[in-house]
Amino acid sequence: MKPKLRYIDVIALDGGFLIRDPLGISENLFVSKEALLIMSLMDGSRDVLDIKADYFRLTGQIISDEDLMDFLKRLDDALFLENERYADALQCKRREMFTKGIRDMSHVGEVYPADAQACERFLKGPEIQERLSPLGIMVPHMDIRIAKSTYWEAYGRIKGDKDLVVILGVSHYWHEMPFSALPLDMKTPFGILKTNRALIEKLQSFYNFDITHDILSYRYEHSIEFASVYAKMIFPEAKALALIVSYGDEKFLKTLGENLLRVVEPFIHKTLFISSVDMSHVGKKFGDSLCYDPSFKDREYLRYLEDLEYEQAFELLEKDKNRTRIDGQYTNFVFAHILKKCGLTKGRILDYKVYYERLTDSKVSYASMVF
Repeated sequence: MKPKLRYIDVIALDGGFLIRDPLGISENLFVSKEALLIMSLMDGSRDVLDIKADYFRLTGQIISDEDLMDFLKRLDDALFLENERYADALQCKRREMFTKGIRDMSHVGEVYPADAQACERFLKGPEIQERLSPLGIMVPHMDIRIAKSTYWEAYGRIKGDKDLVVILGVSHYWHEMPFSALPLDMKTPFGILKTNRALIEKLQSFYNFDITHDILSYRYEHSIEFASVYAKMIFPEAKALALIVSYGDEKFLKTLGENLLRVVEPFIHKTLFISSVDMSHVGKKFGDSLCYDPSFKDREYLRYLEDLEYEQAFELLEKDKNRTRIDGQYTNFVFAHILKKCGLTKGRILDYKVYYERLTDSKVSYASMVF
């Protein structure tokens, strides 16, 4: 037996580490630093004897067969090992979501109210005199309680009806494919935002992998959820097409944008594309030794996007391996490529802010733009 730990989130806490399942199948586990080291050796290349030997080499301590097997059983029972039990549980959870047909709200009651009237009062800001009918907007997915005014700078300018809202989000959870589409309707305080499943079928015809494979990544994905709530409030009759863009090279991302344009072409004059992204993530919470001001990088990136020079924006982040962790790198490339293909040449920055979290000595920046 060569145990392999599946992808997990590790959060350092006083006295140990919290092991969290990004797909939400397994319950959280709290483990010691010694246990975490043992888990790090479970990469599928070592059997039990190898794990014991490498642990002894690294620490000078001997693990008994009984203790190691008990720990492996604990991980297996919790479905943290990549094996047949986990694969069965994964398929079962996927089937549950497909059968239900609706993505439930995961942040309601915490980030925004469940009641429709209360939610509308919460989401809306002061009336904005300028009214626009844009083809695309870039908005944050930052906690709405923090970034509400920046959201409203974009959403508050929209006038007119849209038949289709295309939501382009990012993945904060385990996501295997370069992109995916959500084949479920979305629950919001304003009712169900229906998904145009026919468009997913058309988009699927361009790809030889299942574009709904990563359905579990949507369970808690706020970059999709927050945009869906605003979309349903502003366009109550519209349908949606929600996608997560996870990774890809420039050729792949351009092709994705062009394929999206092909499937939405009948609705293009009444379509709104939403790029639901945040900007930089810096500081101790994100692995930096110290916190610093990311605005120099953000503003250069935003200037490129404003002129729809998305290839230069992409290259800017590639040059230093996206050091400030702008999470719109791939999503914004697809978004901007679509807008450029539609004949747009310029956008406008509406707002930009940097949020400082004192407790973790970290900063997250976010912006809104209109095209």
